[in-house]
Amino acid sequence: MKTIIIILCVAAGLSFITYAFVKSSPPPQVLEPPVLSEVPARVYGNVEPAGREVLVSPPLTKEVVGTFVKEGDSVTKGQLLCSLDNNVERSQFQLAQAKVESAQRVLAIIQDDMKRKKDLYAKKVNSEFDYNQSLLRVKLDTSNLEVARKEVELAQTRLNDLDLKSPIDGIVYKFDVRIGETLSAGDNSRIILGSNGLWVRLFVESYWMDRVPLGARYKVYNSETDEYLGEGEVKYKAPYVGRRNFRTEDTQERFDTKFQEVVLFLDQEKETIPIGLSVVAELSPE
Repeated sequence: MKTIIIILCVAAGLSFITYAFVKSSPPPQVLEPPVLSEVPARVYGNVEPAGREVLVSPPLTKEVVGTFVKEGDSVTKGQLLCSLDNNVERSQFQLAQAKVESAQRVLAIIQDDMKRKKDLYAKKVNSEFDYNQSLLRVKLDTSNLEVARKEVELAQTRLNDLDLKSPIDGIVYKFDVRIGETLSAGDNSRIILGSNGLWVRLFVESYWMDRVPLGARYKVYNSETDEYLGEGEVKYKAPYVGRRNFRTEDTQERFDTKFQEVVLFLDQEKETIPIGLSVVAELSPE
């Protein structure tokens, strides 16, 4: 009985202590969700040349035999950037030219023969069959000459394609090319051109869209160092919403979040801001 009484006393004491502690504790606070219009947002994006970068690559894998620009140079449309080995293509071009010359000589001989047979046929000395055969031969050789000329044009195009030229007026942002090394076909990472101006292509989450009107100005920072890069003005908003093609370090980002592309023209307060740099634009509260 003593043991039971002791246990009951201990249990009653613990219950009283717990009740007193709960009564003395402050009531739990109900957290209200933040008002989005009062919260600053940081939107991720990439620095690009205005109009986006232009990638230059060769049609064939070839050795570089000449370079004519360097990074940072201003170039005009059609200006030579570098030249590739063209020994095979030049030989093909010369062979195509030789075929044209040969076809022209053959055609001249056949045309002369056709005229002679035409005179003989008019005088009833030669048969109509021989004359018609000569006409057909002239048509065939004329066609062969046109084919040979097309081959020259094709060989000329292949030869010209090995002189890589600038497709735009702009700046050489990247020129990782050296004489003697091989430049691979379709390699778009070695020569990059672009316009003089820069913009930032931002990816704005759907619930921030109303905070990014056309003409608005925002501050831009380096997303890794948080270095201030300058300000920019919103010039374009994509007329569609979709998923973006890269991820950020934002732990709150969801895979199913929809984004709108927004182009922010950057005021270049810095002398040089590298293209491809990951940045964030700070959208201040309204």
